[in-house]
Amino acid sequence: MPSRPMGSLAVIDWTIVAAYLVATLLVGAWVSRSAGRSLESYFLADRALPWWWLGTSMAATTFAADTPLVVSGLVAKHGVAGNWLWWSWAISHVSVAVVFAALWRRSRVLTDAELLELRYCGRSGAWLRGFKAAFFAILINAIILGWVVRAMVKIAAPFVDWTAWLGADAVASFAAIWPDALLIGTPGDTLTVLVLFCLIGAYSSLGGIRGVILTDLLQFGMALAGGVLFAWLAVDHVGGLAGLREGLARHYDVPQLLAFVPAADAAWLPVQVFLVYVAVQWWAQYYSDGSGYLAQRIFTARDERHAVGGALWFAVLNYAVRSWPWVLVALVALVVFPLGMEGEGAAAIVAGDREMAYPVLMAQLLPAGALGLLFASLLAAFMSTVDTHLNWGASYLTHDLYRRFLRPDASQARLVWVSRVSVALLTAMGVLVASQIDSIEQAWRFFIALGAGLGLPSMLRWFWWRANAWTEIAGIVSAVVSSVVLYRGFPQVRAEYLLLAIVGISTSSALLATFLTPPVPREHLAAFTRRVRPPGWWRDLPDAAPRRSLAWLGLAWLAGNTGVFALMFGIGSLLLGTPTVGAILIIVGGASLVATLWSSGRYRKASGLD
Repeated sequence: MPSRPMGSLAVIDWTIVAAYLVATLLVGAWVSRSAGRSLESYFLADRALPWWWLGTSMAATTFAADTPLVVSGLVAKHGVAGNWLWWSWAISHVSVAVVFAALWRRSRVLTDAELLELRYCGRSGAWLRGFKAAFFAILINAIILGWVVRAMVKIAAPFVDWTAWLGADAVASFAAIWPDALLIGTPGDTLTVLVLFCLIGAYSSLGGIRGVILTDLLQFGMALAGGVLFAWLAVDHVGGLAGLREGLARHYDVPQLLAFVPAADAAWLPVQVFLVYVAVQWWAQYYSDGSGYLAQRIFTARDERHAVGGALWFAVLNYAVRSWPWVLVALVALVVFPLGMEGEGAAAIVAGDREMAYPVLMAQLLPAGALGLLFASLLAAFMSTVDTHLNWGASYLTHDLYRRFLRPDASQARLVWVSRVSVALLTAMGVLVASQIDSIEQAWRFFIALGAGLGLPSMLRWFWWRANAWTEIAGIVSAVVSSVVLYRGFPQVRAEYLLLAIVGISTSSALLATFLTPPVPREHLAAFTRRVRPPGWWRDLPDAAPRRSLAWLGLAWLAGNTGVFALMFGIGSLLLGTPTVGAILIIVGGASLVATLWSSGRYRKASGLD
C-alpha cells in the first residue's frame, strides 16, 4: 500500500468526521428535556440504565485518545510488558465489579463524595466531602483533561490545517490576541482544541449523563472498529503477523520484546518495576474502590445486579478486548521506524517522540474512508473521556459544593442550571491546563503518584469500623505533599520508585491518624451498615454482612482476575504466534468469568441479600 502524504484527508474522510460530530449534538439535544427534570435525571439518568450501557460507557471513557499514543511509547521503551503500567489496573477494576459495585449502588448517593457524610459524621466528614469534591472536580479533572487534550493535539496536527481553511492572516490574528502562555502547541492546535471543547461542552451540558452515555455507546463502537481496522491494515503493511515477527527479529530480541511478563533480567522493564505495578499500584489509587466516574456510572444502574454486571463487562472490554489493536500498531511502528533510526519527515517526527508513531502511521497507511473512520474514532475516544469528566466534575461542584454548602434549599431547576454552568467552567479549565502539559506519559505518572494516598483509606471505609474521616484526610494531604516534594526533588528517580515511597508515606500517615483520632460513633456506623450491608469487621453491628461471606467474595475476586487476564493473554497469544496457548487461555478465561458470577451469587445468599 503506498504511503499517504502527511496532512491529507479526502472529502469522504471529512464527511465521516462531520457526520459523527453532528450526531453527537443531536443526541444531546434529543435527551435534553428529560435530563433537565431534576438533578438525579441530569447526573444519574433516573437510576434506570441496563448493565451493558453503563459497562460500555465506562470502557468508552477510559478509551481516551491519549491511550494508543501512550501504548506506542510504552512498547517502544519497555516492550509489550510495559503495558503493565495500565494493565495492573485490571485488578482494581475486577475488585470494583465483584466487591464494590453492589455497595455503591446500595448506598443510593448521587456522588461518591456524598458517601463521605453517610460513612463519617460531624465537621470532619463535611469538610472531607467538600475538600474531595474540589480536589477531584478541579485538580484531578484538570490533569486528566489536560493530558487527553495534549493527545488529541498530537493526533489532529497531521490532518487539521487551519491556515489552509481560514487563511494565514486569520490564524495570525488569532495568535496575536490569544495569550502565549495559553497556547496549546501552535495557534492552529489551539483552535482545534477550542472548537472541540465548545462542541463537547454543548452536548454534555444539554443531555446530562444520559446524553453522555448514549454518545459513549456510539463513540466506543467507532473507536473499537477504527482501532481494529487500523491494526489490520498496519499488520498487513509489514507482511501479516508472520512478517511482523520477522521484521521485529531484524532489530530486537523478539522473545523479550513480546513477553507478557518481564524476565528477571529484562533490560526493558526491570522486574522490581513490574512488581510495583502488580503488588502496589492497583490498590494505591483513589479509584481502587470505584470512586469517581466509575461510581457515577454504577449509580445509574437499574439495580445492584446490573451494577455488578456492568462493572465486570467493563473490565472485559477494557483489557481483554481493546488492548491488542494498539499493541499491534505499536509493534508495526517498531518495524517501520526502528529505534535509533535517523531520517527526515515522518521518521524524524517519530524519532523525536515515539508517542507520535500512531498518528504518523495513520497518515501514511490508511486509505481514504478508513482514515476518516479512524480519525473520527479517535475524536470519539477523546470526546467520550472529556464529556464524562465534565459531567462528573459538574456533579461535585453542583451537589457537593453549591447545594451542600451554599444553597441547600435550591430548586431542581436552579440546580440543573448550575450544573450546566459548571460544565462550561470546567471546559474552560481543561483548555487552560492543557497548555501546561508537555508529556502525556509523564502526566499519567504524576497523576498516579498524586492519588497514591487515597487507595487504602477508600477501601478501608467499606470493611473496617475504625476508619474515620481523618484516615482519608491524612492520606490525601500526605500524598499531595510527598508527590510534589519527591517529583521536584528527585527528577532522576524512576516514577515507580517514587510511587512506592509516596504510598509508604501516605499509608503510614493514614493509619497513624486513624488511631490518634476518635472512631465514628456507633449509631452513625449502624445507619451506614443498615443501608449498605458491607462485609468485613463492624464490631458485631447486626446489619453488616456476616464475616464468613468474605470467602465467597474472595473466590469471586480470584475468578474475576483469572478470567480477565486469561482472556487478555489468550487473545494476545493468538495474535503473537502461540495459538494453542491462546485457545486454552480463552477457554480458561470464559470459565473463570462464569465462576465469578456464580461466586458473586453465593456471596449474596451468604450475606442474606437474596
